Amino acid sequence: MQPHVVPSRGVGSGFIVSPDGYIVTNAHVVDGANEVTVRLTDRREFTAKVIGTDKRTDVALIKIDAKNLPALDLSNPPAP
Repeated sequence: MQPHVVPSRGVGSGFIVSPDGYIVTNAHVVDGANEVTVRLTDRREFTAKVIGTDKRTDVALIKIDAKNLPALDLSNPPAP
């Protein structure tokens, strides 16, 4: 008899880091996921591909197929 596997759903947050769809999130959010759904604040939804994870620092990079996204500018830190 095969055990019935129930898909798990989790919730996480992340930051869009490039206008072409790269997103930084937590590694534990995508750990073991076959599919990651990203829902933006404007209610659009995308299926994301996991590009890479680092469990030690709990950071993951995922990618959605989108263009012209509002991205966090990590190259220009705010003045103190």
